Amino acid sequence: MTPDEPREDPGEEARFRRLLAERLPRHAAPAHLRAAIAALAAPPRRAFWWAPALSALATAMVLGLVALPLLPRTVEPDPFRSMVSAVLSQHARSLMWGEARPEAVPAALPRVMEQTGIGLSWLFQGDDEIQLINAEPLVVEGRRALALTYQDTEGHTLTYTLLPGAGMTLPKQGRVKIDGYQPLLTQIEGWSIFVWKQNDLACFLISDLVSEQDLARFKQVFLKVRQGTEPPPQS
Repeated sequence: MTPDEPREDPGEEARFRRLLAERLPRHAAPAHLRAAIAALAAPPRRAFWWAPALSALATAMVLGLVALPLLPRTVEPDPFRSMVSAVLSQHARSLMWGEARPEAVPAALPRVMEQTGIGLSWLFQGDDEIQLINAEPLVVEGRRALALTYQDTEGHTLTYTLLPGAGMTLPKQGRVKIDGYQPLLTQIEGWSIFVWKQNDLACFLISDLVSEQDLARFKQVFLKVRQGTEPPPQS
């Protein structure tokens, strides 16, 4: 500033500010505007890592509650059906790998009965129409079993399996009357199976005699086996 230039009056600026304050109206800022300005001025909040996980978990719980009634209920296994399937599998194994040894059966029977714990007072050893060709110990569904294999004159192989029958209940549906007896008859995939309880044993007689004419023969075989085989009486 040169000596010739006019000096600013410091009182003039003060008078100008006072004039503005007196002449211009002042309005308070709305509350929402203050909040918006404060939010913009504040530092950004950190997103927690578990927020997406909680959201996904909540969604899964909702979907689970919706789908729960549609899920299939657990079906308890049928012990009787499981036993029939296991005995039938052993019959198929005997057909494939079994060996006809009719001359060895009398000597093998005492050993087989001792191994299985299934003693028989007497048993059907065959006649002119059907012959006992093998006897062997088995394990069926965790139970020791005695299997007797027969063969008729037409080449049909039949398996007579005896095993402990404690806890096994036979269905009433499917029973047939044969000369005073009422065994259960079931047919599965080309096989006919007679099932009955004798003393404390469960007995299964299996063959491929499935036609109406063959079933008449199969019933006669059942009678021979049922009447010709007797476990010792229960103690």
